[in-house]
Amino acid sequence: MRDFGIKVFAVTGEDMDTYRRHIDAVIATNPQIIMDDGADLDTALHTTHIDKLEGVIGGTEETTTGVVRLVSMAKEGTLGYPVFNINDANTKHCFDNHYGTGQSTLDGIVRATNRLLCGRTIVISGYGYCGSGLALRAKGMGMRVIVCEVDPLKALEAHMEGYEVMPAAEAARFADVWVTVTGNCKVVDAPAFENMKDGAIVCNSGHFDSEINLEWLREHAVKVEETSRSWRSTRFPTGAPSSSWRRGAS
Repeated sequence: MRDFGIKVFAVTGEDMDTYRRHIDAVIATNPQIIMDDGADLDTALHTTHIDKLEGVIGGTEETTTGVVRLVSMAKEGTLGYPVFNINDANTKHCFDNHYGTGQSTLDGIVRATNRLLCGRTIVISGYGYCGSGLALRAKGMGMRVIVCEVDPLKALEAHMEGYEVMPAAEAARFADVWVTVTGNCKVVDAPAFENMKDGAIVCNSGHFDSEINLEWLREHAVKVEETSRSWRSTRFPTGAPSSSWRRGAS
């Protein structure tokens, strides 16, 4: 994009401080239309760069997480400009969320770990458009699929599709790979970590890593190793390591 004269503020493997500086740099260009993915740019405009709000005509948001944040702001009366909800368009959640997220998540895991997926067990937290698409792709790769879902109708849907459905603490005993796709907080928590098998891979396919209780991991770990640019290996007092991906896969 730089070759076409477009300003780009991004680097591979950026940390959160760099990410925030890039957001600030984008806002410094005085944008008039915001095309956001997760509402981080929108949030920054409404919190730390309020002086720039007047110049914004409107925007779009394409993720479930971002829409939730913006709807909350609209209800509070703090949203400073109109935003089109792209995520709820049928062509978005029926195709991109369902098919695209499933493929990109597994692609990200394979690229980061170089592991064979066939014959392994994947636990998927959440059976919405993204979770069901991920389950479909994982099944196609030859994986055993277990779904954790609190909505009884979604859980029944997963069961009717032929997947095993069980509570997180029980599913943890089988997980070779665990992916969260809920948009919620602390989906993988202490009960799951305590029952998790040796060498399990835990990652989040979404915008925030808040779905994984990393604070609990840090508090209870006796050793944390940077095994690569994308992974941290956490070792517990029992000696069993659990690997967690630092950033979302999708």
